[in-house]
Amino acid sequence: MEIQLADPAPTEQDMLKIYHLAGLTKAEANRLNSSTGGWDSEPRFARYADITSFADSAQIVTALLEREYNLVAVVDSANLDDGFTLTNHIEADWQENDDVVALPGRHRSTSVGDLIVSDDEVTYVVDKCGFNKLGSAS
Repeated sequence: MEIQLADPAPTEQDMLKIYHLAGLTKAEANRLNSSTGGWDSEPRFARYADITSFADSAQIVTALLEREYNLVAVVDSANLDDGFTLTNHIEADWQENDDVVALPGRHRSTSVGDLIVSDDEVTYVVDKCGFNKLGSAS
């Protein structure tokens, strides 16, 4: 007889923090999404393109989060694809999704150039096709 175990209850390690680029309009987000280049082709990001090559990337990522991004949500998942999908307006406003705790205010969908920070403080930038690991925030 095969025993099926229920999915374990989410723990703190199953959380993703979603950061949106501050001041990015819907038109700018659409331009980034349709650009032939990656997230780092945008002038605002160019100076961070080689962030993983810096010896102290954790401090750089932390500064980037503080200056350029706003925390918009915490997602109850450790999966980057879930973090992205659950913070996109697909069939309804993403802020109403069960596995999302949205910060107050109206927020656009997560887009190219936005950041997802895992529970172990590894930062990923949303790119045209998937995610690029940047480093650890402290």
